[in-house]
Amino acid sequence: MMRFSNLLVVHMKSKYIKTKVIFTFLLLSLLIGCSAQQDTIKLGSILILTGDGNSWGIAERNGIDLAVEEINAAGGINSKLIAVNHQDDKLDPKTAITAFNTLTDIQGIDILIGPTWTPTALPLTELADQKKVLMISPSVGRKEFNEGSNYIFNLWPHDYLLADELAKMIYEEGQRNVAIIGAAEPWSQDLTQAFTKKFEQLGGKTFVQEPAMDQIDLRTEALKIKEKQEIDSVVLISGAMNVGLLAGKAIRDLGSTLPFYSVVVGDNMIQQAGKTYDGMIMLTSSTPNDVFVEKYNKRFGVPIDYGADTAYDAVMLLAQAMKETESENPTVLQEYLTGLKTYDGVSGTLTFDGKGGVTKPFLVKEIISGEQITVERSSLS
Repeated sequence: MMRFSNLLVVHMKSKYIKTKVIFTFLLLSLLIGCSAQQDTIKLGSILILTGDGNSWGIAERNGIDLAVEEINAAGGINSKLIAVNHQDDKLDPKTAITAFNTLTDIQGIDILIGPTWTPTALPLTELADQKKVLMISPSVGRKEFNEGSNYIFNLWPHDYLLADELAKMIYEEGQRNVAIIGAAEPWSQDLTQAFTKKFEQLGGKTFVQEPAMDQIDLRTEALKIKEKQEIDSVVLISGAMNVGLLAGKAIRDLGSTLPFYSVVVGDNMIQQAGKTYDGMIMLTSSTPNDVFVEKYNKRFGVPIDYGADTAYDAVMLLAQAMKETESENPTVLQEYLTGLKTYDGVSGTLTFDGKGGVTKPFLVKEIISGEQITVERSSLS
């Protein structure tokens, strides 16, 4: 009986020790996990990574990753490393909302970079404001986005300003009758309205067509332009999109040699256009400096495209805000960013308007044999 009791005591002690060891291990794992989380700053991105516009989104993802690599290599921010969770919105509003909720509600991330384009940006404005999620877009050229919430910032100047400048430039060149190919979506409509208003104020006349984004056959639109003998030139407001490119091809297929104009057409679309866009004049807010272009090309082995420089600047601007405020709180950061006057980044010198938007000098470029040749550097008037 005594021997059995001793065995029972030994067994119970052994079981107790094992339980204690397991408990200690779990506690240490939990503490290590918490420590790892505390030592990491989590950012999210919502970008176009597949489908129409993905060349911009991929370039922006690369710009973000490049900035994060450099920051982490230098020791991080306030001794913390950065981790980024990239989400693909596929230029679909519902997908963008799902991505936003995944990052904020499931991943617990409240600082986001993106979106890439307007269709997926505007549906997130109210959500960001409600949840106090800080968002910085590298390329949404709509004031309704950043002015819709104190928590939203835009490092890409509002594109309607470029449309306004383009109208003045074309009028000063002596052209008085212009055909416009836009698209039935908010960004294109915004620019079409701005161009038309300014051009007609100056005394010119416009002929506007806004086909659906997914329209493939643009021969009818092209024929209407050809039939109007008074047309001096064609403004492809939607030239950065597939519908604009197809319209341009349809016009050229009819033998028209009318000069083409546009705004912010990326390199990927220019390569797809081939001879269609040859000779086209465009205005752009994409102004990466030479050092960044070289660094980007070396790191990723592909030519730089729109949004890479501003996405890089978005991360660096956040890093500056976190260092200056010693905080990662979205409210603290948005108050810091709202108070900024200027920022010198790889995308140029940005002047903040106090409402989450920026302005900076733009470039006038001519497309020659698939290359963007800078004709002039100008400031918004």
